[in-house]
Amino acid sequence: MQKLKNKTIVAMIILFLTISMSASIILQPTVDAHTPSWTIVSYAYLTAAPSPVGVGQSVAVFMWIDTALVSASSSPGSANDIRRANYQLTITAPDGKVTTQNWPVVTDPTGIQSYYFSPDQVGNYTLKFDYPQQIYRWNSTNTPGLAATSSAYYGDIFTSASATQILTVQDTPVATSNANPLPTEYWTYPIEGQNYNWYTIASNWLSTPYILGANPSYGIPGGYQPDGSAPNSAHIMWSKPIQFGGVVGGNNTNIAGEAYYQGGSYNTRFNNPIIIQGTLFFQLPFGNAGTGGDYVAWDLKTGEEIWRINATATGISLVPSFGYLYSMDQPNQHGILPNGLLVATTTAYAGLGTVWRTYDPQTGVLTPMNITNVPGGSNVAGPAGEYLKLILTNYGNTTNPTWYLAEWNSSKVFGTYAGTGTSYWYTGTENASLPSCYDWNVSINLNPGTWAIGTASSGQGPLINLGDKLILIQGTFGGHLGDFGATVTQDPANITAISLNPSSVGQVLWKQTFQQAPDNNTRTIAVWDPANGIFVFEDKESMTHYGYSTTNGQQIWGPVSVPKSLSTDWNYLSLDQDNVAYGHLYWFGYTGFLYSFDIKTGALEWTYGNGGAGNSTYAGTATPYGYYPVFISAIADGKIFLISSEHSPDSPLYAGEQLRAINATTGAEIWTISNFGNCMYGGTSPVASGYLVTDNTYDQQIYSYGKGPSQLTITAPDMAAPIGTSIMIKGTVTDISAGTKQKAQAANFPNGVPAVSEASMSAWMEYVYMQKPRPANTIGAQVTISVVDANGNNREIGTTTSDTSGTFSFNWKPDITGKYTVIAQFAGSESYYPSSAQTSFAVDPAAPTATPTATQTQSAADMYFVPAVAAIIIVIILVGAVLALLMLRKRP
Repeated sequence: MQKLKNKTIVAMIILFLTISMSASIILQPTVDAHTPSWTIVSYAYLTAAPSPVGVGQSVAVFMWIDTALVSASSSPGSANDIRRANYQLTITAPDGKVTTQNWPVVTDPTGIQSYYFSPDQVGNYTLKFDYPQQIYRWNSTNTPGLAATSSAYYGDIFTSASATQILTVQDTPVATSNANPLPTEYWTYPIEGQNYNWYTIASNWLSTPYILGANPSYGIPGGYQPDGSAPNSAHIMWSKPIQFGGVVGGNNTNIAGEAYYQGGSYNTRFNNPIIIQGTLFFQLPFGNAGTGGDYVAWDLKTGEEIWRINATATGISLVPSFGYLYSMDQPNQHGILPNGLLVATTTAYAGLGTVWRTYDPQTGVLTPMNITNVPGGSNVAGPAGEYLKLILTNYGNTTNPTWYLAEWNSSKVFGTYAGTGTSYWYTGTENASLPSCYDWNVSINLNPGTWAIGTASSGQGPLINLGDKLILIQGTFGGHLGDFGATVTQDPANITAISLNPSSVGQVLWKQTFQQAPDNNTRTIAVWDPANGIFVFEDKESMTHYGYSTTNGQQIWGPVSVPKSLSTDWNYLSLDQDNVAYGHLYWFGYTGFLYSFDIKTGALEWTYGNGGAGNSTYAGTATPYGYYPVFISAIADGKIFLISSEHSPDSPLYAGEQLRAINATTGAEIWTISNFGNCMYGGTSPVASGYLVTDNTYDQQIYSYGKGPSQLTITAPDMAAPIGTSIMIKGTVTDISAGTKQKAQAANFPNGVPAVSEASMSAWMEYVYMQKPRPANTIGAQVTISVVDANGNNREIGTTTSDTSGTFSFNWKPDITGKYTVIAQFAGSESYYPSSAQTSFAVDPAAPTATPTATQTQSAADMYFVPAVAAIIIVIILVGAVLALLMLRKRP
């Protein structure tokens, strides 16, 4: 990270220097000839930052001479090899140890050279930059297109120069501007520019040649995604139909329960998807062919349609073939060119050969870019995102052993500094066949006959390892006599390794002759692993593998086969169902098992599918194979994603097939979910930025899998509770991914889709999205309850788990009076990002208790005397009342 940051810090310095250098060149005197030769004084400059710096921290060193050499250029159309040469950096450590770095040629036309190192001693380092005398050796003869005014410098002398700096190194690390940590909450694109370390979880799926095997069909395994993260659970973000799918219904079908045709063998519905900047691009099916519909852009996380276009509206089919993200690194521009491109290839333009047309991925607008006469060749991704083509040819001369190998480079054809000399990204028409569009062209002496750049038959791509070597093949290694269309010969085949090292490109490294495979076997180079220096032969009929060295062509291991079982022979139908990743060779197919071999030794490490629970693909009577066939649809983030299908499945489709996520190192099952693949050998499942997308032909819907947002609510009593009584804390934990708002899901779960545990995820997602029965014993999400009491103490008071309605409750008896803030937290999982909520309640003191009145115990006398006295008084009152009444009657 420090290295990247240092480069960013000095970017403005480089820009300033470039402008200064350009001005300096303009001020150079222009004459027709220099007689005698000029001696031009050079000035050396050297910087090192930061200083002081801590032991072990990265230091950015930059060195340059005051001006760029006259007319030095790397721009297409004017590119040349006019460069400063023989820079030397000498680093003397505090203990006197001396190390040197040399640059015979400084590739940057400005003459700026960078170097990074990490000092390992405390004290003062001395850095010394030396530039020896250099004579200008370029003119219009050896540098076509060089102006006469520049050719006049031929023979002029640029004097030597040097510069020295002292770098102070201390024990204590200096402060760095570190990027923010990786996200712990739900995030979307764009990624804020300072979060540069998020590149470790973010990625794109640009199709071939950037993702090898990205478009599997007809026997080609799925693609290998080397970047970013991949889903660790079967959580569904959204689902979206691309045609009528699933069961037709009614009795007007040949077979009860018959389904719509799902595309099966040769009419696949989800072809060559591309993902850029969190957007999924692909062509919708139209009719039976599986292609021909609108080209759409959908949000990877929500399924929202961003745009759609008719890719044949111009009368020419212009369906994108690959995504293009080129990292521009020029004196005045650094970074990925705006929006990237969606590139469509066509041969429909008369007289223009293969043509590339491009779309803006953000809008779907067809740009003015029109790249004509794009050459053929073996395609490979360049280190900066450029599209490279390595072309081997003898120009039709079959008797001449001299062949030519050239490298065509897309970055020399279009984009900023394009061949037209314009500075626009969306250039107009460019002729891609010009010599300026090639990096180099070298001759190679080969045996007479036909040669070709080797290709892995598994769909892994050409046998090209940039900066190292490529493999050329002459002939075939063995063809079975009974195979339709097989090439059968007794002639040996030849392999030649050619250097791609910049210092020796085109040099023959080794040659080997291979006899035809024994016992009438069909033999191919199935895969190779350039990182470990192995290429692998596969013999179809005997189902064996052999490992050979890319260093010398010698056999290292093999033959290797697998233990025989009742289903093993089905893999005869799965020729070249192989893939390589993480130092493992994977073999799979109709047998239903995934085998992992050590690529270095050929040793069988583990098998997935023939074990018990969590390691079983057993199908019983559901398929004629006894097991569910398994095919790799993608490899990413240390996981293998397997999909089941077959060549031409009957309708109704076999029940019980699944999408499976397997640990690529151990073979342990991570998760599974119901899924039927979309082509005869599984299907494609692009993976980018933590999400996997696939077409489930059980219902012909696109599903997106990955980690989604959650929502937590909480309530507590609104009325104050007296101390000593319990209160009930309640709430909900729900899944709020975009798919939960779809019509069916919103109707079935009007209060929201409950969030559930990892153990319950697959069955729950099948219930929510795939019309499976509601699973029993579903476990909800665990919620942690905390309070901040009236004294300011933050306390965790317990945990609880939500039920299948998404509701949780927690009973608690407060222990002090006053106001409480109660906080509920869902920590998240592999399926959900975390969420939290809070509310408050109050606890009052207990109500005061009334004091009772004391009573006296009556004696026996009281019990008889008091009532007697009361009776006498009542009699007196009555007698008085009668006398008063009589007196009133006697009055006249």
